[in-house]
Amino acid sequence: MQKEWIESYYAAYNSEDAEALRRFYADDVVLVSAQGELRGADAIIGIYQFITSQFYDRMTPLQIDIQGDRAIVTISDMFTAKSDVADFMGRSFKQGETFELRLRGTYTVVNGKFSRIEIENIV
Repeated sequence: MQKEWIESYYAAYNSEDAEALRRFYADDVVLVSAQGELRGADAIIGIYQFITSQFYDRMTPLQIDIQGDRAIVTISDMFTAKSDVADFMGRSFKQGETFELRLRGTYTVVNGKFSRIEIENIV
């Protein structure tokens, strides 16, 4: 795994192109976050499309640490509401309102695709 490959993943994520993003995921990828566990590329793409229908969601990798088939990435995730959002993660947002999450992502790669992703909030 190369740092440039991880950076290209974030470029695809920020492009709002679901098919470009899908190429990074194994069909049976598992995503674990504070919101629970998602199984499968289709489930992850579905959530991605839901989020990007409401927000400009820009992830910026601040630090990338490659350890064999795993990457640990410190991420700034900046959301900007595209329109008024009544409820997202227990909050409401007005159009143009922004918020940032600081995250740590642990990505495991098998056969050139993400097989497991663990995302946690950091302070």
